[in-house]
Parts: sequence; C-alpha cells; structure tokens
Amino acid sequence: MFGLGRLRELLFRPVNVVDYGRVNLLNEERFKLKAVPTGGDDAGARRLRAVYRISDGSRETDRFPFATKETCLKNFLRVFQLPGEDLFVIADNVLDSTWEVVNGLHANTLRTSYGHGAGSWRHAAFDIALGSFSDDEVVYFVEDDYLHLPGSPGLLLEGAAAAHYVSLYDNIDKYINMTDGGANHFVEYGGEITRVIRTRSSHWKLTNSTTMTFATSVGVLREDRGLWDKYTRERHPHDYQAFLALAERGRSLITPIPGYSTHCMPMWAAPGVDWERVAREYV
Repeated sequence: MFGLGRLRELLFRPVNVVDYGRVNLLNEERFKLKAVPTGGDDAGARRLRAVYRISDGSRETDRFPFATKETCLKNFLRVFQLPGEDLFVIADNVLDSTWEVVNGLHANTLRTSYGHGAGSWRHAAFDIALGSFSDDEVVYFVEDDYLHLPGSPGLLLEGAAAAHYVSLYDNIDKYINMTDGGANHFVEYGGEITRVIRTRSSHWKLTNSTTMTFATSVGVLREDRGLWDKYTRERHPHDYQAFLALAERGRSLITPIPGYSTHCMPMWAAPGVDWERVAREYV
C-alpha cells in the first residue's frame, strides 16, 4: 500500500512537458461549428449559471489601476444581473475585509481556504457545477480580474449554442507571432488557423486556447472531466495545455471579434475597447 504522501505525489504529479511541435490542431471535428440562425435563435432560452472566484492572491501591480477586484466584481454583477441561485461566488483565502466587501455585494458567497487557483476552480467545476447544475445548462467560470461589456450574458449563450467552449475574451496573444515574442505557439503571420462564423449579435472566431474564464455546458464539462482533472492537479491550472488537448480531441472553442471581456493585465488586454471607460461606466 502507498502511504498518503506517496499517493498524493502520484495523483498530483506535474503535467508532462508538451511537445508543441507535435500538437495537431487540424482535427476536423473542432471546425464543425454548429449553425446558429442569425435572425432570432433561441440560445437565450438556456439557463446561464456562473461561478465567480475571487482571492487576495494576485498583486495590484499586475492589473490596470482602474480595475480593482472590487470594480471587476461590481462590473460583473451589474452586467450579468443573475439571480442569486444562479451565481455562486467563491471567496478563497481572503482577508476579513475582502470577505465583508464580497459578502455585502452578493449573498450566495462561499468562503474557502484552498489558497491556489486550481483548488478553487476544481471546487467550482467538480463540486458546484457538476454537483448542482443540470447538464443542459451553461456554466460560466469567471476569474476576479476581468471586465465585461453590456450584452455579455446573451452573447455568451449565443456562443454556447455554436461551440463546445466559449470565451468572451479576444486575447491579444492570438495576434502576436511566436517569433516576435508572443506567448502562443500557433500564431504565424499575425494570426492563427481559424474559422469565422456569425450569430445574431456577433462574429466569432475559432481559437486554440483561452484562460480559466470560459463557459461550457455542464454536459460537456462532465464528458471532459477526466481531462480537466489532469490539467488542474497542481496549484496553477494549465489552461493553455488543457485547451490544446481539447482541440486535439475535436472540441471547439470560440471567442467574439471584437471581444466583450478582457483580462485586466495591460499587456494582455483585449484590443479595440476603451476598458477604462467600461470600468468607470458599468459598475
């Protein structure tokens, strides 16, 4: 028998180093996006649930000065206006002062002490979403340093009707060649191999990866649980590698162009939007 320490070492061993030269993103299935009528689809009839994760872990210097965690949460609450039972807020490893602010803004808030992003996300996905939501519902996992534009909830549901996974964040890394210092291995000549579709409200592009702020149906999450388990065993989720693995399996991920949300790190902000104005006007 293994001791507990050895068992944890085996279960939570680091993800193997990825040979990006061998990753195949040309799986035909991921290009087969669902045809969504542009004149009046019923995507909005699906129930949208969300799990928002906030902590005191990241540094203020990593973000726009106007995008505090309180501002991002207020922006999300105003833009999405979800009923209390449809929005869970996880306050992980927070100070009492942060807890008071968060709990004052939204009643359905859980205080946890994981102390790292992978732990709180696993709780959000495996315990809350898979344990409490129906398979036909859409769940949106949200990190605490994102801003959203008005119209995001409906747009998210439109995207979820067209692809397996959806992000509202049009990441600038998809437009910077790897050879020019970009972070994405599959960007050449200023872009990635993609497919563009149109739904009622937006154009969308097929993309190879995103952050841990994304939406999917609970049923798809359940089918892909083994993969998500593999890539969230360390303290920091391996989102990039996880989405590449999903793409190789034929899962599709789309983002609107232009984006409707942004990660609030200046160097990775979604292009084409005055995010300071959004932070000022939609809180």
